[in-house]
Amino acid sequence: MTSDTQLHELLRGAAWLPEDVRRADRYTPIDEAPLGSGTTLFLVSVVGGPAHGRLLFAPAHTDATGCLADAQGSEAFDLACVRLMAAGGRIPTARGGHVEFRGGGAAAHAVSPLPFAQGWSSNSLSLLDIDGRPHLHKAYRTLGAEVREPELLRLMNGSGHTPRWFGDYDYVPPGGAERLALGVVYAYTPGSGIDTPLRANLRALWPRLTGDATGTQEPGGTDDTGGSGGLDGLVRGHLAPLADPLRTARSFLGGFHEELRTRLGRGTPPPDYPVERALRAAEERYHALAERARGRVGLPPAAVEKAFGSLASEIELLRTAFDTTGTYPAGPCHGDLHLSHLLWDPPRLIDISTPGTGPDEPGWDEQSPLQDLVALGRALEYFSADEAAYESARLLGVDSTETMLASLDGGAGMPPRERSVLLLVFEAADRWRRHVAALLLARDGSEESGGSDGPGRGLPDEPLRRLLYLRRLLHELDYNFAHARPYHAAIDLRHAMALGHPSPLPLTLTTRT
Repeated sequence: MTSDTQLHELLRGAAWLPEDVRRADRYTPIDEAPLGSGTTLFLVSVVGGPAHGRLLFAPAHTDATGCLADAQGSEAFDLACVRLMAAGGRIPTARGGHVEFRGGGAAAHAVSPLPFAQGWSSNSLSLLDIDGRPHLHKAYRTLGAEVREPELLRLMNGSGHTPRWFGDYDYVPPGGAERLALGVVYAYTPGSGIDTPLRANLRALWPRLTGDATGTQEPGGTDDTGGSGGLDGLVRGHLAPLADPLRTARSFLGGFHEELRTRLGRGTPPPDYPVERALRAAEERYHALAERARGRVGLPPAAVEKAFGSLASEIELLRTAFDTTGTYPAGPCHGDLHLSHLLWDPPRLIDISTPGTGPDEPGWDEQSPLQDLVALGRALEYFSADEAAYESARLLGVDSTETMLASLDGGAGMPPRERSVLLLVFEAADRWRRHVAALLLARDGSEESGGSDGPGRGLPDEPLRRLLYLRRLLHELDYNFAHARPYHAAIDLRHAMALGHPSPLPLTLTTRT
């Protein structure tokens, strides 16, 4: 076995290492397997520090100086993995386990690396030519039972909703305990996330608001948008070229969820979503966050207090709503959907992280297709607020953190001209977001159903949507508090303040009517 010291030096200097893992006391090998061509697959445990017990995958080889070097992304590592997948190989580990390679029967006669700018990623990504077709090799750095992507790509292979699966490989510990996914190879799908056309569209809207920032009026005034109604019409017309692609993406998501239900559910009826357990967990997280929010540096105390008051009201409204409505079916979903995960030309989904892969798996009942729609809605909130903060900051010649924090109280302390700029830009971004959400997230892709603010207001499944929205917002607020990100926490608070209001329609319908 390789010494702790060698692995410690290799990992301590790794650029991809998360900060909590970097603060470990040491890294110790728990198993290893020879891949060939001088490459060894190391399974490493984090010892000490906030990430104690986490498992890492660290393929390495010895460089010209005799030191261990990262092998992920190297040609030797990529080619050996692909060929073992194609052959269905298995290699034993030093401690009596094995690494099992599984393939879909595709040949791999010719394998060669392709140029690829990975950018920063918590995983290792390589682009390979396999028999004339580009493929991605994703090797996971952090291991755990929650890494289900390889299995999901295999189960969804050929559906047209996810990239075509080529093969994957797992670590099976001694004694045949729970296997851990190490990596996967799948066909590369060219294209960009749906955030790309959305960003271009929103940025092209800014010059149409006003040609002269000094003449900007507050929303509802007499600027060149024609007042509040004119602003709405301007935004709607500006989004018109994206209406059909957004509706297509919505229809694609519906097909994806149906395919997941069929392939993963294996014909079993969907269980009821455990709303009581989820609401109780959300309330516990709320109380923990409220305690941490007191005296939070970098955030206006009044905004924090108002946001947490709205969150408390929302929890009480949900408790009443669930007491007066029926049950809500669960169902498999992507699990952590972001705008960049939804490719748009043609539509495809990447980075799937479904909580449960089948009716007999943990987490199967605590997921819903609505969870994906809520996640995209939250992503749109981050996206549009971030763009508005930067544009208003550009117009005013200040830092975007200043405009983001000012948006929490509508720029109450700003001079009138500066405040009018802030209000117009953020109002335009909010209206734009609502129209995008109506096209992308409404059941029928209609701007008439779902254009109002809030998570699914007036829809039969509104209580579950609101619960899922609350849970995701609390999760993201918790993350932003933990990582000292006041700018992003301000976005959370801004939308938290909109919660805690009763639905405009009676909550008497259920998704099973």
